[in-house]
Amino acid sequence: MKSKKIYYIFIPLFILTVLAIVIFSNEKAMETVRKQTAQILKTEFIPNQNRNIENCEVFTQKDSIYEDFRSKYRFQFQTIGVAAFSDSSRLIVISEPPPYFEIDSIKSILSKFTHAVETKNHRFGYDGFVTDILISMVNATDENVQNIVRKLSEALYLSDYKPISITLPVEEKRIYFSEENLDYQISLYEFHEWFLKNDESFIQLQDTNTTYTVSSIFENKHTGVFFSEMPGFVAWALPKKADMADHIRDIRQFTLDADLILGALADTSMLVIIGRERETPLHELPPLYVETILLLASITEKELSQSLDINDFLAGKMKNGRDWCPTYLSKELEHTEFGNLMTLTDILLKDWSESGTIQEYNFRYPKPKYYPFRRPLFRLLGLNELVYNWNTANAMYAIDLPEATIYTLNRTGSLPVSYFNSQERAQSIGRQYERQAYNYFANLGNTDLIRVVQYTALYQLFIDNEITYSGELHNAPPKNKPYLLVTPTKNLLNVFKDLKDEQITFVSDSASKRMFALYQKDKVMEQIRDNEAQYNYKYEEQEIERIMTRVKGDNKTRLTGEFKSVRSMLQNLSEEQFNNLARQLAYPRGQRVNDQATYQTYLRARQLNKLMHSLGKNNLDLLGLDLNNVKNYFVNNLSHSSAKYLKTPSVIVTFNDMVTTGGHNLSSKISRVNSMQNYKRDGGGGGGVRYAESGERPAVSGERNADSGERKTTSGGQPQAAKPKTTTSTNTASNQKPANQPTIRPRTEVVAGGARPQRGL
Repeated sequence: MKSKKIYYIFIPLFILTVLAIVIFSNEKAMETVRKQTAQILKTEFIPNQNRNIENCEVFTQKDSIYEDFRSKYRFQFQTIGVAAFSDSSRLIVISEPPPYFEIDSIKSILSKFTHAVETKNHRFGYDGFVTDILISMVNATDENVQNIVRKLSEALYLSDYKPISITLPVEEKRIYFSEENLDYQISLYEFHEWFLKNDESFIQLQDTNTTYTVSSIFENKHTGVFFSEMPGFVAWALPKKADMADHIRDIRQFTLDADLILGALADTSMLVIIGRERETPLHELPPLYVETILLLASITEKELSQSLDINDFLAGKMKNGRDWCPTYLSKELEHTEFGNLMTLTDILLKDWSESGTIQEYNFRYPKPKYYPFRRPLFRLLGLNELVYNWNTANAMYAIDLPEATIYTLNRTGSLPVSYFNSQERAQSIGRQYERQAYNYFANLGNTDLIRVVQYTALYQLFIDNEITYSGELHNAPPKNKPYLLVTPTKNLLNVFKDLKDEQITFVSDSASKRMFALYQKDKVMEQIRDNEAQYNYKYEEQEIERIMTRVKGDNKTRLTGEFKSVRSMLQNLSEEQFNNLARQLAYPRGQRVNDQATYQTYLRARQLNKLMHSLGKNNLDLLGLDLNNVKNYFVNNLSHSSAKYLKTPSVIVTFNDMVTTGGHNLSSKISRVNSMQNYKRDGGGGGGVRYAESGERPAVSGERNADSGERKTTSGGQPQAAKPKTTTSTNTASNQKPANQPTIRPRTEVVAGGARPQRGL
């Protein structure tokens, strides 16, 4: 009886198994027929899509693969990444899509595929982020993925030229410090020699039988992207006063095929931008963003700025000991890749100038192998305040010759550096420190510093040649950011205004005791020891105690006087004067001193800032205020302000900062010279010398020479000893060199002429 039951159960199971095999075989056969038909008709074969994404490998692995990608590419990196799984499911990651990209377009691109789309925010700084898009697919062939990547490239980069994707999981991390020498210093002489006198020959990929020169491009007004016939240069030609909307498709090609911008040439109607034909991989020098180049073309302002406003009235040290400050960006740069990049590299300037002692919240940037100064600069100089700035002074040189204007970058490795005593007094601390820092940063091979130089060069070239962009930018500068701190500023001013004498006495006494215990006591004891050594005198304990008491008493008396003076001033203000003062303190950039009333407001603001400095902002808790609450108020009010896929940080939180501030001052002004002789200054070298003549670089281990600290160079860029300064006249028809003119380097000595592995298409 038992055997019959087993028999009756076995029969239906057998039948079901046979049916499954038949059905599966039929489906497999049908799939094979469809595939063969697609091959015959030369159409795209799309596999069976009747699968549930949740049952595919992509569903279980997508998060870990994405997190692995972002752990290796923590800072800005725009790409398409593809992961393939054994069950033919796929993951496509679109990192940092441009603001004009419509996520709904994915539906039409993948309309024939079962897929799911989600977004993930990757944090950047305290409250900044970039948004990435993850696409999960159930079944796709390599051909399907190639076609999808091509269509996505068209939508993302406005061109399907070289639709490149990276394989996920990524094997290599993004490179932040190149081992190759990327700090080119090419002279105006050399550009004139290579492109005008020797007529470097160019071709276009569509017709490699036709050759062009810069002069023929000028004469015939050719446009587009050109490759030097001997590999080494990529030229992008566009008309002066052009609308970039008419040349959008050229942008992606130029940024993929040129990894550095070296300079440009222009005549009365054309601009030809010269780049180095790509030698470095994309994970080392990523392509410039199409949307950022369009943004730069759209800007009409002649100055761009970025700053970390640590000296603002309600910025500074919180009760927890950390510092906070608002970030400042010109409105054109808010929530843009270039704005993010400027904030990041400003932080690097401060941190590395201070030998890595300043740590910003959620900026875990890789450290360089060495720093520019033997000690942190702030301590080395012994200043009370220090301002760090990137600037464009002499970043690009130009000469207007009868036949053309020639532009060359001073250095491609970084922008020049400025160090000032204070924000109010833009007085240099010493050119030797600035030259040494410029030399350090330019030779560091940092790919983000190099990227800033390239964008700055395009900004200056576009302004100088009236290149514009009339299309939609989709940028979203925050409208409420400038005067956002007016309300908390008014609240604090009202506290100062209403203080009773006994409250002033309590706060002054408590703050003085805190400051004395934190740092003044050590300074007094240091002075006592110095006096004992100098005068051979030993202080008694009672004398030391009297000195300590006097110092604390003096601090209390001074602070009490400042409190009462400020209280009196505030009590005598009209409502309008009070409001104007609050606005000036909350946003000092908003008003210019152009009349007596504004000047008086400025003086009152200085008086308030002096009191805040004397009190110490970490002591504001004595008045019931913690700057952490102000920071949170600022951040929360800007939490919904962002572009579609990007938010630049609204604040910076620092773990260890001094009285310092920093920023970028980017001017569209180009340093024009009248002669190609001896024009380079500030560590620029001369005659195309690759290294500046400023401070000696320290020796480090690894790829650098143990004696000189020199970086490995490419075949086209050997470091040279300083040569005699170059000389020429604007009329260069004669082949006879002046006695003091150095030999102009052959271009293959500077930019290698060897074959590129993926030239052009």
